[in-house]
Amino acid sequence: MQLRQVSQHDISLGIHQRGDGQKFKLAARLFELPAEYDYWQATYDAEHDQWGHVRFVLTVPKKIAATLDFARAIVEGSALEQVKACLGGATDKGRDMAACFALDGWVLI
Repeated sequence: MQLRQVSQHDISLGIHQRGDGQKFKLAARLFELPAEYDYWQATYDAEHDQWGHVRFVLTVPKKIAATLDFARAIVEGSALEQVKACLGGATDKGRDMAACFALDGWVLI
C-alpha cells in the first residue's frame, strides 16, 4: 500500500489580543486531501508566551467549499472568528474542548 502525498498550506493569521490583554500568535495549516476525501482538514495553533500552544481542528465539507480557495476563505474567515471566540475562555490550563458546529456546515473542535 502506497501512501499519498498530502499538500499543506501554512497560513499566518497574526496576533489576537483579548480584552484582558492576553495575546496569541495565530497560525493555521490547511491540508489539501486527495479528491476521494469529501472534506478539507485544517489545524489552528494559538501560541501564548507563557501558556504554550492551544490547538484546534477544523473540518470543512467539500460540498460547501468545492475549491482550495473557498476552503482557505473559511479558514481565514468565519472559522477563525470562532477560534478567537474560543480563546476568550482559554487559561494556562487549556480551553473548553466542546465542538462548534457552524450553520454553514463546518465543524471546529
